[in-house]
Amino acid sequence: MESANFKYQEIGGYRLIARIGSGGMGDVYKAYNAALNRTAAVKILHQKDMGDRFRNEAYIQSSITHPNIARLYEYLVTGDTACIIMEYVEGDPLDVYLHKRGKLSNEETESIIKQIAAALSYLHSKDILHRDIKPQNFKIQPDGIVTMLDFGISKNKYTPKLTQQGYMVGTTEYMAPEQFRQQVEKKSDVWSLGVLTYELVTGYMPFDANNAVTMRAKIEKGDFTKPNILVPVVSDKLSRVIDKCLQVNPANRFSAAAVESLILGQEPVLKPFRSLHNKMPLGPLRVNKKILAIAAVLVLLIFIMIVIPKNTDTPLPEQPEVNENGTTVEQRAGLTRTLTINVSNAANAYIVFQDGNTGKLPYKITGKEGENFKFRLEAKGYEPKDVDVSITIGRKSYEYNLDKINE
Repeated sequence: MESANFKYQEIGGYRLIARIGSGGMGDVYKAYNAALNRTAAVKILHQKDMGDRFRNEAYIQSSITHPNIARLYEYLVTGDTACIIMEYVEGDPLDVYLHKRGKLSNEETESIIKQIAAALSYLHSKDILHRDIKPQNFKIQPDGIVTMLDFGISKNKYTPKLTQQGYMVGTTEYMAPEQFRQQVEKKSDVWSLGVLTYELVTGYMPFDANNAVTMRAKIEKGDFTKPNILVPVVSDKLSRVIDKCLQVNPANRFSAAAVESLILGQEPVLKPFRSLHNKMPLGPLRVNKKILAIAAVLVLLIFIMIVIPKNTDTPLPEQPEVNENGTTVEQRAGLTRTLTINVSNAANAYIVFQDGNTGKLPYKITGKEGENFKFRLEAKGYEPKDVDVSITIGRKSYEYNLDKINE
């Protein structure tokens, strides 16, 4: 938690105590209202051109009430500054919590995913798409309760068009195949939930690549290593959740409600998929006999093609060799990975290494998994920040904020 060295000391009756986070539109502060005896999180908009999206975030969050979603207290504008005041949640952001542990047990992962699925099921029942399910948008409290915090790019049927044609919204590693084509739906959130499940229980991302083009290709093919190869003790429930969430065709994916039911130990009730374009009325169908005969022949041909074995010498793909800890040979070889370092609130920031070498930001550090790097982030007019990071498979970038120097 950063010290309270910032432009505003009080806003909307709330005294700002410390900066606790930063996003694409602004910063988030812990704050206290003495009149209400209330501690809250105050999100202040700094990107003025994002005003419409910020208002949409407040509108959506104000319309929902759920035990796993942070409550919105109010939205207000003071002068030319807009802010969202919402419930303050104790605990670690889920990405920080996971980073401390490397990976989570089956029991803890199931508890977390069950709560997130419940929140998503509730949102989907109100025709709200979250569109950015990832660890950074959740907090886990000391008692294990998980809370959804951010609705920055969420939308419902009343949301105006805020994204330019040809642009995508979301975080690449968690995006569903259809999101690359700007065809977002409820099942897109379910895909992201599957990615998150995989990440929590294995400590790895299902789709990993050194560049966005390769990663998109893997996502669009649904090409990932089965979780039990990395961690042989993954539970059957979580394996099934991952399998049913990471289906390339949205029609084949579970709903959020089905994920929740499965983890609760109930067999999900799956609704048959029906195209929105199918206008055929329900009831008795009259089928032309000639069409029925042609269909029977086609079925017979397909059956013959599937059942009669073909003479082929193509070997089955080999499974990666793993040790008793579930680590693959590839991972033990120590493949190099790239970690991007950036400062989001100071355009002139640069990185300074212990040997005196410097570099402009964003800066890419290349190293092997587990390798540690220490450096300092500096910018004119800002307090320097000492940083210590390690290369991990599950993390590709870190963004920091620097505190302004009091004049």
